[in-house]
Amino acid sequence: MKKILCFIGIIAVLGFTAYLEFPEDSYLGFRSSFTNETNEESEEVSAEVEEVDQFESYSSIEYEKEGTKIADGYRVESYRQYNITEDDEGNIVKKVPTDIYNYLRYKIEEE
Repeated sequence: MKKILCFIGIIAVLGFTAYLEFPEDSYLGFRSSFTNETNEESEEVSAEVEEVDQFESYSSIEYEKEGTKIADGYRVESYRQYNITEDDEGNIVKKVPTDIYNYLRYKIEEE
């Protein structure tokens, strides 16, 4: 008995979903307000678009060494991240520094 009720429930859910998936034209008497407004006269509008020369650009992220200092028996190198934009010929168009730094720390061996 439980299997039959589950099967009927699944069929009912699938049937309701299929009913909702049909195009709007198949709903008898139900139309959105947008389709009612299409009976009005429409006016043709044209616009001219100017062609703009755009070049392809490629952006990458690179780190550049900012400086080196010695502290607490370590040599610390700081690197700053830059967003670099290049054109299709490989020329750098824009170079923007970010607030991201990476640090490399090397132990200085004392002799």
